Amino acid sequence: MSEVTPTHANVDSPAPRCIDSIDPFEPHPLCRGGWLQTLSVKWLNPQLDLQSRPDSIALSLPDDHSPPDELSGHYFPATQSSGNKPLVTVFHGMGGHALSRYMRSLGQHLNANGFDVLLWNHRGAGQSAANCSRFHHPGLTADICHLTDHLKAQRPEWTRNGLVCVGFSLGANVMLKYLAESGSKSSFDAAVSVSAPLDMQITSRNLRTGSNRVFDQYLLTKQRSELLRSSAKLTNVERATLESVASVWELDDQFTGPRFGYDGAEDYYAENSAINSLHNIDTPTLLLHAEDDPVVVPYVFEGIQWERNEALHPMLCKSGGHTGFLDRNRQRWHESAAMEFFESVL
Repeated sequence: MSEVTPTHANVDSPAPRCIDSIDPFEPHPLCRGGWLQTLSVKWLNPQLDLQSRPDSIALSLPDDHSPPDELSGHYFPATQSSGNKPLVTVFHGMGGHALSRYMRSLGQHLNANGFDVLLWNHRGAGQSAANCSRFHHPGLTADICHLTDHLKAQRPEWTRNGLVCVGFSLGANVMLKYLAESGSKSSFDAAVSVSAPLDMQITSRNLRTGSNRVFDQYLLTKQRSELLRSSAKLTNVERATLESVASVWELDDQFTGPRFGYDGAEDYYAENSAINSLHNIDTPTLLLHAEDDPVVVPYVFEGIQWERNEALHPMLCKSGGHTGFLDRNRQRWHESAAMEFFESVL
């Protein structure tokens, strides 16, 4: 039986043909189950880094505030002849940054197959941390608009063959929100979402149950460290709040939501979860998810009427964990799936 279950109901749509071009995911025999698949990200050892790639270019992009924050990323040109392939912009998940192992692993795979890659830091993450006093959240699409406008206007040599994107976890949420808000005017020609939470309220609640609390504490620690950076513009009350919160839910209820003008976590999640606007996406978008994801419960993914939007191409795997997808050949299945999708729809 196939490990991948396409969820489209409309067999006349182009979605099943695109999905059929991607090999089914078969987990590594020693890495079965959601937790092992999720933890397998820690086993990554990509060779792509700033030291090994002197041809990489650091991109520093001031925003339109006064004084400005400096957003940042790293451009890696393809290591094989790229022909007419588009630039792939990659967005990291909560607590990550442009040079996280899963980001560099995807960048290395794409580079080796002829794609130029831009690994991007969300505001305040990674190398942008020292130069950003303001904050990012997974519904803040203005930064993506600012980035794509800059790339098209100031880096036409990078975008001469088009622009596509990949988002991981919460980075996929903000990517999907951008695609929905921009509709037919999206700057991206295609997109791939890997383990997007879709409904942040349900995901945050799930993190506070059973063994998932371990992952909740891991994410909380990573996010708290980013928010308490020395460059951050925080009041004494906000710093005390960040030091005292005990879960991701409390973080969003007592800090993130109020900081961005929302009445706590529920209001913040309701306004910024991608699930509420997926129907507005016009860009061909592949959405990858695993039934055994310990972070994002599968019934959120299964409950969407995907057939109502032919731009959306969902693939629900039996296994894969959260952004894991370690296959029987010790490769990251989502990396090949993303590449195959881009080549099939462009």
